[in-house]
Amino acid sequence: MRVELNASKDKPGFFTVIPHGSIDSDSYSEFNEKIRPILLPSTKGVVMDLGQVDYISSAGLGVFFSMKKFLRDNKAELIFCNLKPQIVRLFEIVNALPKETIFKNAEEADNYFYKMINRKTDEE
Repeated sequence: MRVELNASKDKPGFFTVIPHGSIDSDSYSEFNEKIRPILLPSTKGVVMDLGQVDYISSAGLGVFFSMKKFLRDNKAELIFCNLKPQIVRLFEIVNALPKETIFKNAEEADNYFYKMINRKTDEE
């Protein structure tokens, strides 16, 4: 499974993950291994760009649930963008994610993170 991991140049601790293909019982373990390097206490946010994903099985959902729990426990965010209609429907069926964490595209997701960074900076 091909997975692109991109660290933000201007936002330390923020990453974009772009998996390619299905995240299913054949690929979820490899997907989990490939995202592990960005799951650090210093990670502040992850944009999961699912534009290249056509199918996610329950095993794939398990990877997202684990990732979300880790990030939440470390006060970080996991947001999604570029979801195909069948992936949106899957998330709706399992009621997995609040609507505030799903964006149409990477630009909307980046804008959300910029607002979040500025809010946290103002609070400090």
